[in-house]
Amino acid sequence: MKNEQKTKKSPQKSPISPVLKSLDLFKTVTYPISRLSSVRTTIQIIQAQHKMFYTTRKNKETKQLEVTRIK
Repeated sequence: MKNEQKTKKSPQKSPISPVLKSLDLFKTVTYPISRLSSVRTTIQIIQAQHKMFYTTRKNKETKQLEVTRIK
């Protein structure tokens, strides 16, 4: 009982950058709204480096961020 450790399994987070870079034109991927700032920051970096452009939309009902590649 002394050295007993609790292990919490966190839900698997999908990577942001590889998913967005491999996204086909006019396809959409969703992320939890809690990752909004990370996703938007990653989008800005990808746009600057790779000239790939995205739109984002917050779905308040499902609490998700929808990202669509537009260029």
